[in-house]
Amino acid sequence: MKKIFTTIVALFAVVLSASASLPTPTLDNALASESCVALDVEDDDEDEWEFWWGAGFDLASNYMWRGFDQSYRGGNKTMLDPSFQPGLSFGYGKFYIELWGNASLLSDYKEFDMFLGFEHEDLLITIYDVFCGVGQDFNKPFFSGENHSLTATIDYTFFDRLRLHWATTFLHPDDFITEGKRAGKRAFSSYFEVAYTQPFGDVLDMEVAAGASPWTGPFWCPTRVGNEFDWDNPAKGFNVTNLSLKLSHEFEMDSVTLPVELNYVYNPLTNYHYALLKAGFNF
Repeated sequence: MKKIFTTIVALFAVVLSASASLPTPTLDNALASESCVALDVEDDDEDEWEFWWGAGFDLASNYMWRGFDQSYRGGNKTMLDPSFQPGLSFGYGKFYIELWGNASLLSDYKEFDMFLGFEHEDLLITIYDVFCGVGQDFNKPFFSGENHSLTATIDYTFFDRLRLHWATTFLHPDDFITEGKRAGKRAFSSYFEVAYTQPFGDVLDMEVAAGASPWTGPFWCPTRVGNEFDWDNPAKGFNVTNLSLKLSHEFEMDSVTLPVELNYVYNPLTNYHYALLKAGFNF
């Protein structure tokens, strides 16, 4: 684990040194761009509040979330579990609604998410509901509340490259403290992540990320016992669960984009390594 962490830090240092060598805008360029922006202000204001929509799908070699293999959670004993992930978005200006789903072919893990989001420049705020289950468990009545969780997230990106992410779950049937003076109260399981993206021209983008559970997270951060996850005994306290290195590129064809990702993920809590491939189709 120490060697892997050292490698991640070294890659991060290389990325920072590469970004520091990039040219900075001159005053003349800034003044020229300012005059162009002034001419487009009225058009931008008109375009800001319009209806829009988008759709697409991804095919992933496995479904990863916060450093955990959700397909493995469904009972699949291999690291390969092709997952089909369609999505549909509707928006008005800075507000949007998104519907997203996952169907893992081998483990039979299924998920349906509904997002309500607000995005303004570098700030993104969402509230989303997750309905999930394995096999017949996914067929429970949708409004029963048994398989649902409600989570709020906030993201802020600095300099178009450094992204900070925080998520807290407010409602989940299993998200309760089981020990100590606060036993029986909601745990408000949370996750935070720091990610840095370094573009390399039009060739590819490289992202280095680290994510962790800031305190005990009963519903999403279990301990590992052998090759199984023990959901009745969540990992206590602060735990790093996600160290990743991602290479990505988007191929463009008229109004269609074809994103491709190659991702390496290491979870220090479970000591699992993953190599992932994802390709999609968006319009």
